[in-house]
Amino acid sequence: MKLFVNSVQHVDFHWHKEVELVYVLHGSVTMYLNQKQYTLREDDVIVINSMSVHKIELTHQDNVLLTLQFGPELLNNNTFISCSSAIDGNGAVDHITSIKHNLAQMVWELNKKSPGYRNYTQARLQALCGCLLRYFADGTNPDTEESGKEFDYKRLNRVLAYIDSHYNEKITLQDIADSEHLSMHYFSHFFTGKIGIPFQKYLTLIRLEKALAQLTASEKTISEIALDCGFANIKLFNKYFKEKYGCTPGAYREAALAPEPRKLNLNRKPQTYEESSSGVYYEVDTLNAIGVLYRYLDAGSDAAQALPAPSASPAAEHQRIELRGESPAVAYEKHWNITMTAGRAAEGLREDWRRQLSDIRSRIPFRYIRFHGIFNDEMMVYSENEEGSPSYNWSYVDKLYDFLLEQGVRPFVELSYMPSQLARSRETLFWWKGNISPPADPARWEALIREFIRHCLNRYGAEEVKQWYFEVWNEPDLSGVCWAGSKEEYFAFYESTVHAIKSVMPGLRTGGPAMGYGSLWNDTWAEDFLAYCREREVPLDFFSFHIYSEYPKLKSEEDRLTKIMAPSFYKESIDRLRQKLNASLHGEVELHITEWNFSLYDRNLLHDTMFMAPFVIYHTMNTLGDVKAMAFWSFTDIFEESIVPASPFYGGFGLINRDGLKKPAYYAFELMQKLGDELLIRGDGYVGTRTQGGSMQFLFYHYVHVDQLFASGDWSELSDSSRYEVFEEKGSKAFELTLDSLTGTYRCVTYRLDREHGSVFDEWVRMGAPHALTEEEIAYLNGRSGPVIRTELVQEESWRKEIVLPPHGVMLLTLDRQY
Repeated sequence: MKLFVNSVQHVDFHWHKEVELVYVLHGSVTMYLNQKQYTLREDDVIVINSMSVHKIELTHQDNVLLTLQFGPELLNNNTFISCSSAIDGNGAVDHITSIKHNLAQMVWELNKKSPGYRNYTQARLQALCGCLLRYFADGTNPDTEESGKEFDYKRLNRVLAYIDSHYNEKITLQDIADSEHLSMHYFSHFFTGKIGIPFQKYLTLIRLEKALAQLTASEKTISEIALDCGFANIKLFNKYFKEKYGCTPGAYREAALAPEPRKLNLNRKPQTYEESSSGVYYEVDTLNAIGVLYRYLDAGSDAAQALPAPSASPAAEHQRIELRGESPAVAYEKHWNITMTAGRAAEGLREDWRRQLSDIRSRIPFRYIRFHGIFNDEMMVYSENEEGSPSYNWSYVDKLYDFLLEQGVRPFVELSYMPSQLARSRETLFWWKGNISPPADPARWEALIREFIRHCLNRYGAEEVKQWYFEVWNEPDLSGVCWAGSKEEYFAFYESTVHAIKSVMPGLRTGGPAMGYGSLWNDTWAEDFLAYCREREVPLDFFSFHIYSEYPKLKSEEDRLTKIMAPSFYKESIDRLRQKLNASLHGEVELHITEWNFSLYDRNLLHDTMFMAPFVIYHTMNTLGDVKAMAFWSFTDIFEESIVPASPFYGGFGLINRDGLKKPAYYAFELMQKLGDELLIRGDGYVGTRTQGGSMQFLFYHYVHVDQLFASGDWSELSDSSRYEVFEEKGSKAFELTLDSLTGTYRCVTYRLDREHGSVFDEWVRMGAPHALTEEEIAYLNGRSGPVIRTELVQEESWRKEIVLPPHGVMLLTLDRQY
């Protein structure tokens, strides 16, 4: 059995042994089957019998199809099924609904992957086939009965392959008949009987399809295309083309090549920045298609409904952890709270941003903060007088850096973006229009850098500034998105910037390139950059890159939907980059992840949910020792890369929403901060640590990944207030912790965080999901946010504790020795 979702542009005439059921999730297609032509629209279903010749074509609409293929033995091998909801007067609405019901259940089971899902899926398939046999059987399938059919299909294969290769030549029915040693009359009936249309009409259709492709892919004239595709003259070409496509070839080419205005497609997540081509930086290309089928989950009318519904929770998964009080431990670095991030420099001048930073810094003492735009025009650092002489103004930079240092936070300086008066061109990024251009005059950029470094040294002192990091630009590998120059221009830009910094003080830490993770998997950008630095002896004190869960698709894959990668993708990306660094003799360079989160889309509704707490813990625990620092993007929803929605929980990147409400991801960092400095034990869903004084900490988490449907780009199950239907179905996770050889008394504090205990998003939904929060509502939600705490005394020498976590749940146990 195969069950898959796909989009179709053109599938030529073909056949296969498997029975095929096609369900239209979105749009429409034209199908040629059994000598008939069907237009299948959204919610239509059709069955294609074994060995039935069929063809599928794109209509004027996009399409998304769900296709089920299975062996004919499930239909007694030779039963012919006549089932198509596209036929008027079918009279089998209830039975069609039963088919859709079983199909929906199959998709659900395969998507959620609950225990036993394969067996349930097979049961649904059997029920679906039973419905087809009972209500749609129409005699025997002649294409599977006659022994000579295999020879006929081989003959048809030869004929179609010949036409596809020689369509631009003069081909006659007699020529093909002669090549197969048949009479023209017999071959004509043979071809029409198999394909459903006469030979000459089929040949014309093939020539039109070839011409259609050339109209947009070549610069040939229409007359040249007509002759190249086998038409006798342009008059005939125009006539047949208009009959088929409803317009002339010239009109089609003009419309196809004209730049399309950006439109809001209601079935896709909108691009959030429409003024610039760099809006693709934001685009998460998804569909809400499967919801059409999921309407039928509870709509079946046959006995198939007696099968269990897909809502029963799976059984709990158990793990046993045994530890002795004197067990050895190893030191480790808390790489997750070395660096934090924010959107851009100008936001750091706002009072609400500052309040949130002070609040989070008091509980999670990160050392550095990174953000875009220290040189943005809004920071007013650079201007030129009428004579073109530069003027530098550091007043806003000073206000920001003074505040950060007062809070005990050092700048991780991302040197971006280009002051407009220095820019070579006018490309911009984000709602606040950061200029992504290289400098028109590199010497003036270098002078800006030197003046900036001198000012920082003079104001804050060399010993302080030596502890900062200076990162050259942001994601320059995303050409045309974050960097409006070539790869080679960035390499030279990096070199000149680093030399400008080091010319003022050689000991300052410089690096970059703040590379996007797609380049790790799709090209050699990193290798080329590292080779450039090695060959020209350009200093690289640290290497920085970014990572999110979306598939890093190539620009040539524009039609591909967004894909969420497996949880191991973060670790695999780090390992892949480490291999590149080692191969280029940069193995000792510090590795910094200067952006990471679940999604690169700043409206992904999962960012607010309880899912994010185990997500954060899973990835930090899974990468211990692999990188110097992981900088979560970002600490606050006071963040303006695109127009901010009205909802207080709109899926923003932040650990804290704009009203100061702490999301579950925030508490993941706060709980991890309570871990000790020595690592005792680490496993699937748990980590144990110890402090030098003998206290112990055990953090448990139940990470559940998004389901296959959501991961493949279909967001049908996601809505503003319902955000947990997009995950795999997992039961609770149970841990049995046993500590032996305990001496003395311990105070055990339990911190529980899950959907019922401390998730502010879930409390907001229970409140009614108001979009405009009053001060009273904010205070209420703030009081309901955060882990539930319980305390007990442990005095046994051997102590056992059972921890049961629901999906997305987190629990921390701290055992502090009492005196």
